Amino acid sequence: MPIEANKALVRRYLDMYTSGDVRIADDILAANFVDHSHPELPPGPAPVKRMVADVHAAFPDAKTMVEDMIGEGDAVAFRFTLRGAHAGPFAGIPPSGRMVILTGMDFIRIANGRIIELWSSQDTLSWALQLGLVEWTTGRAPAERTIQPEESR
Repeated sequence: MPIEANKALVRRYLDMYTSGDVRIADDILAANFVDHSHPELPPGPAPVKRMVADVHAAFPDAKTMVEDMIGEGDAVAFRFTLRGAHAGPFAGIPPSGRMVILTGMDFIRIANGRIIELWSSQDTLSWALQLGLVEWTTGRAPAERTIQPEESR
């Protein structure tokens, strides 16, 4: 597939998350799609549909901005920012009403006009802080846990 067609396929993937339309998964994902960021999930579109439904239910107004997108050969890489209000339960977390921002980078491989693999890296610590799941503290680690210069080599 031409690079621009691959990029358009990836944009549909992102639209699926913001629209909540899980039917898109059947059109764009290979039957043996693998999300390497979630090795606990079985291959295929079904786990993605569940994830999309969960994200959309928790953040129904979420919008994704593609900051950069690069395509080469059968791969597309992009950097994104997702913004939305935490309006529903998500992963056992009750709705907070907070506006949250998630940033990350994804790498997608495409074969025969379908997305076959995904690798994703997201700033989930910042997201957890925004959702109030963890608190940021300052200070040093206890002396017995401080890494000495010779240990760090």
